[in-house]
Amino acid sequence: MAVADAPATEGGHPYRVKPRVLESVVRGALVGCAAFVVATTIAMLAFLAQTGIKGIAEVGLGQILTGTVWKPEADSFGGFALIAGTFATAVGAILIGAAPAVLSAVYLTEFASAAVGRTFRRVMEIASAVPSVVYGWLALVYLTPLTDALGHGIYGADAPVSGVGIAASAILLAIMIAPTVLLLSLDALSRVPRALREASAALGASPWQTAFNVSVPYGWRGVLVAVFYGFARAAGETMAVQMVIGGARRLPANLFSPTTTISAQIVMDMQEARPGTVQNDVLFSMALVLLVVSVIVVLITRTLARRQGR
Repeated sequence: MAVADAPATEGGHPYRVKPRVLESVVRGALVGCAAFVVATTIAMLAFLAQTGIKGIAEVGLGQILTGTVWKPEADSFGGFALIAGTFATAVGAILIGAAPAVLSAVYLTEFASAAVGRTFRRVMEIASAVPSVVYGWLALVYLTPLTDALGHGIYGADAPVSGVGIAASAILLAIMIAPTVLLLSLDALSRVPRALREASAALGASPWQTAFNVSVPYGWRGVLVAVFYGFARAAGETMAVQMVIGGARRLPANLFSPTTTISAQIVMDMQEARPGTVQNDVLFSMALVLLVVSVIVVLITRTLARRQGR
């Protein structure tokens, strides 16, 4: 005798309702987490933009971007020295660290054995995970004496130079961004089709010719994206740079004299900046400038990555 209200079956087993309910709960939790992340990010950006624009209105965009004197205690907020220090250290880091990282990636993908490549990748992953304050402390102890000796060797024993400044910061940042640039370059070069390498070898090209005439030209956009990400990290680095930049709120006389960056100066001034004051608002304005630079870099990298994926 058939029972009219018997549960539907598939393969002789009743449909299970609990897994579907659990799936719905998990899906709802995931959507909620995603919504929370998006909402907090939008709220943070909105607050930064609102307060930063308020600081610009109070002081003036021209003063913030082109003023050369940064003295909050005297209501002088010229941020040009901070911006110049940020770009100088970031560009210096790219000039020093990007080329060795990219060439190392070329070696690992084109010439090294698989075992060497895997080992090197693991080491670089560990290096990229080291806290920045550790890099900064090691640089303060071991790097700054070397840059001090180098500065005096270039400018003379009695020259007004020191171990802290753009040179030390650029070298430190180059060491810090090299693992990131290398890993991203490895990913870009590993996407080069094997058929292209085999075709190049079949035409009689040497491994060096294949590497620099086939692989690198094919993956150059991905490599350029890696360099841009390295620049973005160098421009936004705070604690390590603060330890070796010198903290002088002025344009440096040379590469071996103290100066400051946007992020380092924000850290140094934030304890004295009370909410609602002009100093507090202008610090947010400088953070907004740094954010705009980072957004521009991200947009460039996304555009290049999109073209690379075609």
